[in-house]
Amino acid sequence: MKVVLRVAGEQLLARLAAELARQDSAFPRQLAATLPLHWHLEALPSPFNSACLDRLPMQRSVILIEVQDESTLDALWSATCRDYPALTRDAARDDPSPPVMLAFARELTATQLPDMPSFVTDWVNGIDATHELALRVLCALRRLPRRGILPDSSRLSLAIDARRLWHGTDSVVLTPCEISVAELFLSRFGSVIPLQELQLLFRLAGRSVEGSNVRVAMFQLRFKIEALTHCHYTLTSAYGQGYVLKHGKAGDAGKSSQAWQQRQPA
Repeated sequence: MKVVLRVAGEQLLARLAAELARQDSAFPRQLAATLPLHWHLEALPSPFNSACLDRLPMQRSVILIEVQDESTLDALWSATCRDYPALTRDAARDDPSPPVMLAFARELTATQLPDMPSFVTDWVNGIDATHELALRVLCALRRLPRRGILPDSSRLSLAIDARRLWHGTDSVVLTPCEISVAELFLSRFGSVIPLQELQLLFRLAGRSVEGSNVRVAMFQLRFKIEALTHCHYTLTSAYGQGYVLKHGKAGDAGKSSQAWQQRQPA
């Protein structure tokens, strides 16, 4: 899912750009096990107005405003007075305004916290509080209407770190070798993966590349996929050239599930 951080304030924009570039960024790469996140930055024009709250179709965004002094808040209050109807749209509508968060440049106590316009949904103490800001952004995304944010339950996806293959809310654990193979099949869905490429993955994983070993591994992975997806997906042999991941016959997977369970160790 693409999430746009629309930022007003040069210092805050620079800090967020540096944070998102970090390998261990406070902004995670996944919202859920089956939903990857792709963060994008957009600089908002000045002064702030109702047009800043416009949302492109199917785009998820959060507005972050750097507050250096009282003049920034004065400008927000002025925008509220000018564009009150546009800035106070009903959040229950299908196209609610994006969440608006303020990042104060200095630490504020509870008694120092100023009055904020009604369209401001949250705030953080200090524009360098990136971990707290990331947490509040994620909370705001989870509060948005669920339509368009949940993953398509009909598609397969991988949680590589957890070694899990997901289909909707169901998942199955894969071996390290199976994870590499599954990632290859998902990236080239519907295409034949030659045996040579599969054998290379097996070598890298320290597995035997004997033909029978590859066939057994593909057979086991096929049963996992069919049992997980109720035969919506399957892994088949392509006439000795390799294997292909494709849509299967979405019927009763009872036999497939039972066969797989019988092959599991007690």
